[in-house]
Amino acid sequence: MRRLGLALGLALAAAALLPGRASAHAGRIAPAATSFLARIASAPARIEAKVVDGDQRLWLRAAPSLTVVVLGLRNEPYLRFSPAGVEVNTRAATWYLDRARPQAPPAGSTPATPPAWKRISSGHSASWHEDRLHALALAAHPSGNAYLGRWVVPLVVDGRRTQIAGGLWHAERPSLLWLWPLVLVAALVPALLRLREGRLEAQAGWALAGLALASATAARLGRELYGRPAVSTGQVALVALTCAVALGLALLYLRRDWRVLAGGAIGVVALYQGIALWGTLRNGFVLAALPDWAERTAAVVSLAGGAALLVAVLAGGVVHEREERAATRIAPPAGG
Repeated sequence: MRRLGLALGLALAAAALLPGRASAHAGRIAPAATSFLARIASAPARIEAKVVDGDQRLWLRAAPSLTVVVLGLRNEPYLRFSPAGVEVNTRAATWYLDRARPQAPPAGSTPATPPAWKRISSGHSASWHEDRLHALALAAHPSGNAYLGRWVVPLVVDGRRTQIAGGLWHAERPSLLWLWPLVLVAALVPALLRLREGRLEAQAGWALAGLALASATAARLGRELYGRPAVSTGQVALVALTCAVALGLALLYLRRDWRVLAGGAIGVVALYQGIALWGTLRNGFVLAALPDWAERTAAVVSLAGGAALLVAVLAGGVVHEREERAATRIAPPAGG
C-alpha cells in the first residue's frame, strides 16, 4: 500500500504540472523556445495581428464591420473574417497543406476555384499555422544573431488588396555555461550520498526540495502566463492548479511522516519540468512570460535539483532500509 500510494502521488503531482499544448493543431506541443522569431512590422488599420509560438502561427482579429479575406499559399481565398464570424475555404489548397498532417490538394484546385466557405467561429478572431512566417528559415543557414529578411501575408480588406508584413530573426544557441548546475550536481551528489550525519542529510534534503519545487513552479508559471496570443481561461486555471500543487507538496514535506513521499514527488515534477524545458537551453529565443535568463535559470535548476533530490531520496531510503535490517538481525532476543 505504501508503494501504491507513492506511485499514485508521483503520478498525480507530475500530471498536474505537465506542459500546456498549443491550439494550432491537435497533438502539437507548444514550443518552449525557438531559434527563429517572426515579428510584425505593419498591419492594416482596424486589424490586430500577432505571431504565436515564435514563427509558427499567425493570429488575427478584425473589426466586426470589416470583411477580411486572408489569401493562401497559392494566392487563393483561404480565411474570411466578416460580421457573421470566421470562415475557412475548404476548397483552398492551403486548407489541405496547413493541417497537422498535410494532404495533397485536389487535382485542378486553383486560385480561381469557387470557394466553399465553412464557418469555424462566431467571433472575429482566429489563429492558423502560417508557413510564410518561417519560409526564410528553410532556405537560410544562419550563424549567430541575424536578420533573415521580410515576410508578407496578403489580405483583401473590403475589396482592397493589402497585407500584413514583418521580418524573421535568428538567434544563436545559448552558451554552454548555462549547464553549470548540472555539472555541479554531478560533482556533489556522490558526496551527498556519503553523508551519514542525520542533521546534514536533513539540511541537504530541505535545500534540494526547496530549490527544485521553487524552480519547477517558476518555470511552469512562466510558460503558462505566456500568451498565445493572450492568456486564456484554461491557462489561468492551470496557473491556479500549479500553485495549489506546489503548496500541497510543500506542506507535505513539512510533515516528517510524509517527507519521503513529498520529496520523491517534488523530484519527479522538477525533473520532468526541466526536461520539458530543455529547449530553452538549446535555442536562442525563449517563449515565456519570464525574461529569457530567468526561464533558463528555472529550467536548469529544476532539472539539476530534481535529479539530485530523487537520487538523495532513493539512496537514503535504501540505506535506511539496510540499516534497519542490520539492526534487526543483531538485536538481542527479548528477555535475554
